[in-house]
Amino acid sequence: MANYNPLVIEHLVRPRNVGELEAPSGVGESGDAACGDVARFSIRIEENLLTEVRYKVYGCTACIAAGSALSELVRSRPLLEAARVSKTYLKNSLGGALPAGKEHALTLVLDALHKALEDYWNKDGGAMLAEGYGGFAANGGKSVVAAMSGGVDSAVAALLLKEAGYDVATVTFRLHDGEKGSRSCCSPDTVLFARDTAHRMGLPHFTLDLKELFNRRVMQDFVGSYSAGRTPNPCVACNAHVKFHAASFLADRIGFRYVATGHYARVVEEPGGVTMSRPVDEGKDQTYVLWPVPKGLLTRAIFPLGEYRKEEVRHIAQEKGLAVAYTPESQDICFIPDGNYRSFIRKQVVAEPGEIVDTEGRALGQHAGVVDFTVGQRRGIGVSAPTPLYVTEVRPRTKQVVVGRREDLKVREVRVGGLNWFLDPLEAESVQIRYNGSPVPCEIENAGGGEVRALLSEPVMGVAPGQSAVFYKGDRVIGGGVVRRDTE
Repeated sequence: MANYNPLVIEHLVRPRNVGELEAPSGVGESGDAACGDVARFSIRIEENLLTEVRYKVYGCTACIAAGSALSELVRSRPLLEAARVSKTYLKNSLGGALPAGKEHALTLVLDALHKALEDYWNKDGGAMLAEGYGGFAANGGKSVVAAMSGGVDSAVAALLLKEAGYDVATVTFRLHDGEKGSRSCCSPDTVLFARDTAHRMGLPHFTLDLKELFNRRVMQDFVGSYSAGRTPNPCVACNAHVKFHAASFLADRIGFRYVATGHYARVVEEPGGVTMSRPVDEGKDQTYVLWPVPKGLLTRAIFPLGEYRKEEVRHIAQEKGLAVAYTPESQDICFIPDGNYRSFIRKQVVAEPGEIVDTEGRALGQHAGVVDFTVGQRRGIGVSAPTPLYVTEVRPRTKQVVVGRREDLKVREVRVGGLNWFLDPLEAESVQIRYNGSPVPCEIENAGGGEVRALLSEPVMGVAPGQSAVFYKGDRVIGGGVVRRDTE
């Protein structure tokens, strides 16, 4: 006890706000009873004000005192102010540094409080956090909700907005359980890291639990697409159904106007309306995965990094002393950190064997499931031939995988559905069919049923159903959609 300063002893002897609220707005718990420290907060929120806070802590002296101090700091405070309270602020309220080995108390109680706030948003959001947000209120003012994934791009985006004079609130989405210790985008450990990064910049931080929505609209779509012989892009699905909708939901709830992310793109006004253009750093261009963002949402979106190169972004992070300055690039598929997507899919579906056939229908061998194949694939086919073989088609109904020569992969027409247009489709001059691909000049014709056919000026290799096709006029995005199978 002698190692603790008088303020810690004060909170231990005369703890504030001990107990649990009846019918609270939200409840959050953090810690592990097996390790001896558990913190639980219950809160009541009325009109974005934390009117009541109660806490229970089972554990060491530091945890009990930290819980008492935190409850006193946030009680009767506006939601945004409460979400801004950092470990440093809490530590100072306890008189300074805690004894060695006790700093975890600060993280523990803050996490419990933020989980209570998260629980409140879950209750407030209701169907939105499970189904998707459909309304865009777009309130006034120079205010923005910045999504933070835990990486350098989103952190610098939030910092640039703050320095530009915006009132900034940050949010991290809890999208999947991930692996313990994983720092993939939006994993549990990354949530803590993103919160600490936001607090070090003096910004309020919230967390939204979108695991149910993400599982259904992204992860299950990913698995289902491969089972159906399509090649999905989970980042496109996340932008279409999850990320921008959730940020907009939070912005509307706290009265903020804009939403922002760390994507490399630019929002531009054209005579036909708002759209996107490619960023300054063409090597980091992410307009290809942003095409499904609803036009109504794009009108309130900000992409601060569109005017910067990646090396400049890292330099800004280093200059400002952000811990994210040296974080590696995020995984391509955030919910498959080991990169083995076939193993991930096979854990969730029963893959049935079938035939590998050539373009004439002749059987060449057997395969263990169509989920293992995608158009354009060369390795791992499982049959030998005098010349290299490529997957040219996947037929889930007949369980056939068609293979052929490289020449057989060339297409001159692409049918595209599920379209989202920002500008008049007739303005489209080119189409891009891979994330790292080059745009190909094209003409668009109506294919009926709300679909179009892109007539390419030159053949393109290995266009797979399920991929995105994004239409451009110069650097401007005209719109985009999903490549369809001709037999669909």
